[in-house]
Parts: sequence; C-alpha cells; structure tokens
Amino acid sequence: MPDTDGKYYMSDFIADLQQRGFDALAPAELNAIVNRAYFAVAKKSRWEWEKTKTAFTLDPGQFQVSVACVSTSDLPNFRSLDRLYMTTAGVEKKLLLMKEEVFVTNYLNLDLTRPEHRNEPSQYFVFDEQLYVLNPPASTRAFLAYYFQRPTWITDDFDHFVTPQHLDEAIIDASRVRAHTRVNEPALAMAARSDLEEAFDDMRDDEEEEMQEYQERTSPDNTWL
Repeated sequence: MPDTDGKYYMSDFIADLQQRGFDALAPAELNAIVNRAYFAVAKKSRWEWEKTKTAFTLDPGQFQVSVACVSTSDLPNFRSLDRLYMTTAGVEKKLLLMKEEVFVTNYLNLDLTRPEHRNEPSQYFVFDEQLYVLNPPASTRAFLAYYFQRPTWITDDFDHFVTPQHLDEAIIDASRVRAHTRVNEPALAMAARSDLEEAFDDMRDDEEEEMQEYQERTSPDNTWL
C-alpha cells in the first residue's frame, strides 16, 4: 500500500507489475526493472526535486560528515553541495568554499583531531566522499546543508524514490516498457512507450519557476515628465 500521501513504495511498483501479468518474473528481476525505470524517469526530470536540505551537528573536534551517494549517508543521496550554513544561535553564518589548493596544502594531511586546530568553522570542502567543515569547532555547532540529490538503487520493499509523487505514474510506464521488452512483447512495449512519452510531455509542461512573481529589476524613467 502507498504511504499516507499516496506515494509508492518499491513494493507497490512491483505489485503493480505483477497485477499487470508479470508475476512470472522473479521479484529480484522486477526490482531491477523498476530501478532502471526510476533512473530513466529521473534523468528526464532534473528539476526542483533534486534540491533538498539536511541538518547535522558536529561536536567539539569533529570536522567531517559522509556524503557518499547512498541513502544511509549523513547527506543522503548526495550529488553536489549548494550552500552550507552554521545555524547555532548567536554564531549563525554562511560557510565559504575553501580553495582546493588551500585544502590540499594545509588541511588534507593535518591531524585535525588535535585540540589546537579547533576554532569557529568558516569554510568547507568536499573530498573523497566526505564534507570537511573547517576549522573543527571548539564547541558543539549545528549546520544546515542545501544540496542536490541523485537517485540511488533501491532494494528495500518499503523505501521511497527521491522523485516526487507525481512522477510515480511515469515510473510505472517506464517499467512497463522494460517488462514487455523483457518478455518479448514488442507491440505492447511500443504502446507502453507511447504512454511514457505522453508522461514526459506532461512533465515538460509542468516545469515552472519556483516564483511566479518577480521583483522589478528596473524603475520607470519619469524624469522627463
């Protein structure tokens, strides 16, 4: 069953395919079909759903969090960092991106666990699937990371895709294309492809700016009146 918002779990996509007559395919094969369909739809819809945010805390002396592209990392499904803020009351600020040369020369091989290197964090750098916050804080500090996420392979029956709910139907259509192709039904695969292309057209039509109203960039020149 979908969640309370109607968003499908992995098990719902597999159940949908089984109800359409693909019950002879093993669950693991259906899982692979749905995951590949999910990736295909995600690549066609790189819009606002990619943007997300995650809060985390660093204790004194801590200086890195995992950004491996998996759902269990500190910044789940991480692709690239947009902005990083320190949000602890009284010391709020936006952290700056450290230059690569500075990071490699001064920090990469430095023992950052030593107390004398602790200070108020002011910069960050992403290296080897780790987000480095520098300098390591001397007191507990809270952070908020705005970043872009990417789809990752789903295996658990009760995991969600990172794409929004309104793309679930497109993922079903893309799964039908692959399932019909898998069982050598080219005519049905073509019909499913037609439904998928219609869904892609709808997705393109739905692409909108976040704000429909914009502040005027210029003022009327009334000096001649």
